[in-house]
Amino acid sequence: MKTKQLYVAVTLALLSLDLHADPFTTCPSKAFLVQESVAKLYGVNLATGSNAVLSDNLGTTGKINGLGFNLHDRYLYGWGYDAATIVKIGNDFQMIPLAVANTPASTNFYVGDVSVQQNYYYSYRKGASYGLYRTDLDESSSDYLIMNLVVSGDLLNLNIFDLAFHPDADSNPNADRAYSVDSNGNLHKITIQKDGSTAVSTNLGNVGVSGTFGAVYFDVDGNFYISRNSDGHVFRIDVSAASPNATLFAYGPSSSNNDGARCATAPIIDEDDTTIDFGDAPTSYGISLADNGARHEFDENGIFLGDIVNGEPVPKSTDDSDDGVQFVTALEAGLDSLIIVKASKEGYLNAWFDWDNNGKFDDTQAISQHLLVEGLNAILVDIPSNAFVGDTWSRFRVSKTADIGSIGGVSDGEVEDYPISISDPGITSISYPGANDWVALAYEDLWPEKGDYDFNDVVVNYRTTTDLVGSDVVRFTVEGTLNAVGASYHNGFAVRLDSILSSNINEDLIRYEINGVQQTSSAIEPGRSEAIIIVMADTKSWFETSASCTYFRTQSGCENSPKVSFKVTVPLITPVASESAPSALFDPFIFAVNGFYHGPFVDVNNARGWEVHLKNQSPTEAFAISYGQADDNSGSEMYYQTAQGLPWALEIGVNWSHPKEGVDLLSAYPDFSEFTQSSGSEKTTWFNTFSESKVINN
Repeated sequence: MKTKQLYVAVTLALLSLDLHADPFTTCPSKAFLVQESVAKLYGVNLATGSNAVLSDNLGTTGKINGLGFNLHDRYLYGWGYDAATIVKIGNDFQMIPLAVANTPASTNFYVGDVSVQQNYYYSYRKGASYGLYRTDLDESSSDYLIMNLVVSGDLLNLNIFDLAFHPDADSNPNADRAYSVDSNGNLHKITIQKDGSTAVSTNLGNVGVSGTFGAVYFDVDGNFYISRNSDGHVFRIDVSAASPNATLFAYGPSSSNNDGARCATAPIIDEDDTTIDFGDAPTSYGISLADNGARHEFDENGIFLGDIVNGEPVPKSTDDSDDGVQFVTALEAGLDSLIIVKASKEGYLNAWFDWDNNGKFDDTQAISQHLLVEGLNAILVDIPSNAFVGDTWSRFRVSKTADIGSIGGVSDGEVEDYPISISDPGITSISYPGANDWVALAYEDLWPEKGDYDFNDVVVNYRTTTDLVGSDVVRFTVEGTLNAVGASYHNGFAVRLDSILSSNINEDLIRYEINGVQQTSSAIEPGRSEAIIIVMADTKSWFETSASCTYFRTQSGCENSPKVSFKVTVPLITPVASESAPSALFDPFIFAVNGFYHGPFVDVNNARGWEVHLKNQSPTEAFAISYGQADDNSGSEMYYQTAQGLPWALEIGVNWSHPKEGVDLLSAYPDFSEFTQSSGSEKTTWFNTFSESKVINN
């Protein structure tokens, strides 16, 4: 305590030497932000959320809070924690402690601002022992630097972290007004009598966001801005609205210690500011600051699209810097389109297409948080089958910030808007077993031996879609989920497109996704004349095991492990007649993985030559015919069945409950034996009768 008293004594002594920094020359339009336990001052562009250090040495070893810009003398004022008093900051960015009388003992203030209408600094701390105080900053006043209590904290008890004064006079000429948002998201209007006699708070409603809002600001138009400490998000609020709502305005810096100030009579953007890049679509899509349009504070040495980036104080109808996106293929409803995106550096791409042509990018995100590499990036855009046919608009935004919306400000990157035209190829889609249905596929991987015959070595839910234009097939899709892997061996899962040559596959337009993430590897098996889709090169690479769950969803207690989703869309170069297309199911199969032991019948160096297909489905050209013996009874037109007609792979038209690890299928499903022995004429619903304790429910 003695050290603190000595510090205060020294600073007050220095004041007697008339230390007096010059004020700021103009009312700054950029906002101020003070952060960190040893205060640093930042300049903040509220339009984009960008910030730059103005001073990392304010002449203090502690915090400064309750920051406010004084229009009357053009100084910053705040509460200095080291000095335990109000401090003044001029254009040299050095803190000058002020000799304030009547300060409450043993406390610091983290809420404060300077009135726009009057030359007073207001500070607030909740609690009955404190409250709202005001300090006269007019050097000619008899009350200069005297702190007076306006209202006690028991009457004005708000859980707020900053406040800001409205730039316009209140309708009541005898009152001033400040605003804040509490931690629950309630907007408070604090009406203060200009004679300092009292103040009251009015709850104007919840703005829809919550948190610690340590920095709040007004602009010249009376828009209120609040910055959330936890993520730096800046929200804009119309305090005059009947139901005020917080709209995400910009992505700013996060901090556990945040306090802000700005000139409330200045615009957010200077008229000659050319450091901001706006969108260039029609106004309904959001292109101006007034409608919170898309905007980036660009850096010629930073991340942007194409070869050129420039800015403008207001949006332009055309922009010669929109050069980063090339539409390689036509945009056709129901099909994928290939685009090439050029990036100056690594960053995230988000894009929106106005699919319904309603003049907005609402719920129309086509590319989400796609990580670009420096240079050229090939990206597929999935065009909905119900997309508007005709002319519409698209928006592309690149930034180091991954999760951004179609509007609002970002501190880096670029926005590019493009007019587009969507055509209608007349797509007809046929799904098997149905657009909203699945079949279950289950495989036994001990072929050519029956082994444990538990049919849980690989289990998937599966659906196919064939897209046609007229009577010609133009695209195939396989999708589903990996439900179980009970195998000790390594197995891949693949689908052959019967009668389709790999040379007729348009590999540039293949969309290959696992768990919703587009894969970089090719989905078409190389070196084959047949079109073989490798859905999973090794099913074991898509899940993790543990001491209690040594397999994937085949043991008791392991049922809740998340399934692995997949989707592969394969377009053709030249359409084929529907009568020459593969069967509705196509040909799904499993195969052994090269380099892993797969039983005594399989050469580890040619494990890929081992395959298991559905009963009576011929193997692919990769199959090693020498592997078939033991319990297998394949012959002419007969494949993958035992002498008793039992298969090594099953297609079940329901969401099937597969047997637990080590449980024989005939034990779990007692009717299955009669079904197979009757060639499928008896016990046709064998899969509905099972022992609950012997299966895993999907």
